[in-house]
Amino acid sequence: MLQIKSSLKQSVKSLVLSYEQFTNSRFYKLREETNGMLLPIVYRKMYDLCSQLPDLDIIEVGGATGTGSVALAWALKDRQKQSKLIVVEKCEGGTRVDVGGYAENLQLINSHFSKFGVSEQIRLFPKELTFDNGNEAISLIQTPQLAAFVHDADGRIDRDFFLFWPLLCEGGLIIIDDYANEANYQPISERHPLGGAKLILTYRLLNQIIEWGLFKPTHKIGKTIFGIKPSNADFSRFNLATCAKIVDEIEAERKAYLASQKIPVSAI
Repeated sequence: MLQIKSSLKQSVKSLVLSYEQFTNSRFYKLREETNGMLLPIVYRKMYDLCSQLPDLDIIEVGGATGTGSVALAWALKDRQKQSKLIVVEKCEGGTRVDVGGYAENLQLINSHFSKFGVSEQIRLFPKELTFDNGNEAISLIQTPQLAAFVHDADGRIDRDFFLFWPLLCEGGLIIIDDYANEANYQPISERHPLGGAKLILTYRLLNQIIEWGLFKPTHKIGKTIFGIKPSNADFSRFNLATCAKIVDEIEAERKAYLASQKIPVSAI
């Protein structure tokens, strides 16, 4: 049954991509030439929404091969904005192992920025983002506020909301990928640093943030959810301890699942 569902899902995706090849050719080509993971319509939506934002910097956590980064930077360039896109990209681990190590991934993302003509619109922070080095990334912001922040990384949106939400303008755009109540628990490895927990981690953390009134959903395409910073939202409701509890609960679930299947917790 799972194999049938997977095959059907892949068939639908192929049909959508075939349709988008003609109806959304600019973003279809971008996706194909950068090996992007999302549908072209998602990159187009990112572009369209960012085109409407005030001329303030944007920060993206998780550039990967740069597909989404180029779409966002195109919006800045095409609207002749002076603001920049700060791209936080660790350049190693996860799907990046298919490309190589740090140097190969850094070279690849920069080559895509150059190929699609957006190097001048981007400031790259080529490190893994943490609570400790967050101020280094923030120092690259040169406008009084942020127009948007985007997360397509490790599921730790609690870190990103803590660091960037206070800098976001009222009504500012927030884009979160991998929002789905799904888990594919497995051992932690270089290829799977969260052990298959990224989607469910993103889902539960964002639901908590929505409950606190800090994110108002506006659109959803597949597993990518778009929203805004609500007016008069109270950031004092944000609680890192509550977020840490959610993270710990999911890790306990993962370990319990692996134990029930007699699978080692780590494959490193």
